[in-house]
Amino acid sequence: MTVLAVNTLYRGPATPGSAAALAFGLGVPEGDFVRWKKLRGGIGALTTHLSQLLERTGGEVRLRSKVTEIVVDNSRSSARVRGVRTAAGDTLTSPIVVSAIAPDVTINELIDPAVLPSEIRDRYLRIDHRGSYLQMHFALAQPPAFAAPYQALNDPSMQASMGIFCTPEQVQQQWEDCRRGIVPADPTVVLQIPSLHDPSLAPAGKQAASAFAMWFPIEGGSKYGGYGRAKVEMGQNVIDKITRLAPNFKGSILRYTTFTPKHMGVMFGAPGGDYCHALLHSDQIGPNRPGPKGFIGQPIPIAGLYLGSAGCHGGPGITFIPGYNAARQALADRRAANCCVLSGR
Repeated sequence: MTVLAVNTLYRGPATPGSAAALAFGLGVPEGDFVRWKKLRGGIGALTTHLSQLLERTGGEVRLRSKVTEIVVDNSRSSARVRGVRTAAGDTLTSPIVVSAIAPDVTINELIDPAVLPSEIRDRYLRIDHRGSYLQMHFALAQPPAFAAPYQALNDPSMQASMGIFCTPEQVQQQWEDCRRGIVPADPTVVLQIPSLHDPSLAPAGKQAASAFAMWFPIEGGSKYGGYGRAKVEMGQNVIDKITRLAPNFKGSILRYTTFTPKHMGVMFGAPGGDYCHALLHSDQIGPNRPGPKGFIGQPIPIAGLYLGSAGCHGGPGITFIPGYNAARQALADRRAANCCVLSGR
């Protein structure tokens, strides 16, 4: 319960508002956990499928084409999207742009500030993105062998996702410590070994594992002499904690890599390393998350622009809900515009 309450926050479990994130974490389709699935081939298999589907229906996918500007025509009484401009200097024209990147990045980094009222830009500037975690990926010679009293975790059915947690009080203290730059000596860890159920993820006879750990210090100045040293220190603490339960773990590591929020921000464009695109604080959840056309009572005054990222209502998580909502809104607006033309209005 504790981890579900805080793994999408920058707050401890005793901080007011953490119950809202817990409620989100407990949500499952019709109460059925079995319907949450892991994909064969990893999550990349999903993006591959979607890109192939788009191309089969006449679409084009451009990889490594960073968008630097959403082009807006503001010369008339109302602003309207005209397309996007890439870092390579290409301009792609379109009457509709759906942005799947963080809402505040869309509004404040890709659109000319003169197009939008300052109160709208300021609202998006207040979104909290303080990711505070460590993500590790391991190539293993063999799966972990858990010793007593944890031998039940050796059942492959248990190893899709294993929580190696601390008490709520310890998690609260670790969060307070990380704000002062202190790396947790005994971090809360979620360990997954997906190759046990999907052998395609590792060479024959080997295993692939991932660990997610809290809390990585992102403010207060590291007590360990710098960001890089804090990463190494916390990574070793994660390995040591798993090894205390599964003594063969450390010796079975062939190689591993460690990512901090800074790395995740650079690799995936997630501001602050925030994979939620807006942490699930109580003031950033439900009606306090923007929809396709912006926040309730404060719509984005640009025709043809729609928000569809994890930072929108229905997110975070791989739910498709924000994108689905954006597509429905775009189609509805298109139909309404055509209706007005046909009726002569």
